[in-house]
Amino acid sequence: MAARRVRRCGRALGAFLFVVVLALSAASRAAIFNPETFTLANGMQVVVVPNHRAPVVFHMVWYKVGAADDPIGESGLAHLLEHLMFKGTEKVPGGQFSEIVARNGGNENAFTSLDYTAYFQKIA
Repeated sequence: MAARRVRRCGRALGAFLFVVVLALSAASRAAIFNPETFTLANGMQVVVVPNHRAPVVFHMVWYKVGAADDPIGESGLAHLLEHLMFKGTEKVPGGQFSEIVARNGGNENAFTSLDYTAYFQKIA
């Protein structure tokens, strides 16, 4: 009987310590992730998350459109448009933007999900 009580207390103490560790780690993450948000005049929402632990810039643009928004019978359209963004424009020919990012030691990519399409560049 006493052994069961000791085991129960041990489990309760273990669960309590687990919750305390989770709470402390969440609090420390909240201190690191301190975003500043604002909206531009054109309606674009901006989130800036400063993190000075490493000399890296990570830039992302997320569009609130993805595969779920493809017209019926035209699946893959959001993904196709993702790839077309890398084809360039009249002022910035295809590949030039990627070369600028690479020349500065960075990399870039994009991805499409059901409800968003995102582009990113990372430069150390």
